[in-house]
Amino acid sequence: MKKILCILFLLINLSFALDLTNFEDRQSALQDVKTIILYEESIAKAYEDFILTNYKFPTLAEIKTLIGNLTLVNNISSNLVLSSTLTKISYGLNSDLKADSSIKALYESNTYRKRTYVRNDEINFILEDEFAKHLYDLIKQNGGEIQTCPTTVFTTAMNCKENNHIYIQLTKKLEGLEVVPNTYLMAYHMDNFKNGPIIITNDTSKHITESAFDSIPKGALLYDVDGVKYVKTLAGIEILK
Repeated sequence: MKKILCILFLLINLSFALDLTNFEDRQSALQDVKTIILYEESIAKAYEDFILTNYKFPTLAEIKTLIGNLTLVNNISSNLVLSSTLTKISYGLNSDLKADSSIKALYESNTYRKRTYVRNDEINFILEDEFAKHLYDLIKQNGGEIQTCPTTVFTTAMNCKENNHIYIQLTKKLEGLEVVPNTYLMAYHMDNFKNGPIIITNDTSKHITESAFDSIPKGALLYDVDGVKYVKTLAGIEILK
């Protein structure tokens, strides 16, 4: 799965009154740790949903609009600070909680995690949707949002969307009185990405060298601009005879 890192500094401050050797305090702390994990999970889901809806990475304000703020009413409070690019989440426990082996084990385990996992003191996101993974790559390549394709002639290739289609490395030309697509690496209707058909370049060397082909789902049908039929396999882009 595509592993997405998202920048988030979640600072957990332990109350001076909290005694982890006390049963009630300990149970309260364990419940709050679960709450933190579930909040991290909700951020990961909101992140993916936002990409699928908006074709760009969300800001902190947009994430909060979708899932609200984390509020812990017992012994732990949190202060959320998030970068605009969402590339990494920092470890969510402070040194006191991290020093407790059972609390640390709960936080780092997969008990409540489906879309996140802990590695090297960071929280990593997992994008589950194939199209979301693909869009993530395109947004990174763009250095920002996948915008609507220009309606004018242009010769500098770009990734953009138009009439529910995604175009990768598109240029446009004037044909008669109409501006139409000229060259592109790949084009597909958004609803057809997972299974095809996807229209691709007839330059077979690019089928191997261009990273945009890596995130096409296995089994998807592709046609090049000459009508030759291909399929995406584990080995790459293979022609169908």
